[in-house]
Amino acid sequence: MVEQRYTLTLPSEIYEELKGQAEKRGLSIKEAVRQCLKIGLVAMKVDEDPNAEMFIKEKIQDASGVSEIKETRLQFIW
Repeated sequence: MVEQRYTLTLPSEIYEELKGQAEKRGLSIKEAVRQCLKIGLVAMKVDEDPNAEMFIKEKIQDASGVSEIKETRLQFIW
């Protein structure tokens, strides 16, 4: 597989968040960027269909042990 090089400049806030998430997972920043891009490409494909939606679900547990599901709808703003 031939790889293509692309220089990417990020705002410092995004870079620091990406760096922190990569460190938590034992990834290099390059690997974390690649994973984010893969998810973004899937979201862009879903966005092509006006009838499709993409959600991220999080299970949140409060101090008493009660769980709830939080849904976040992903959408692109063009």
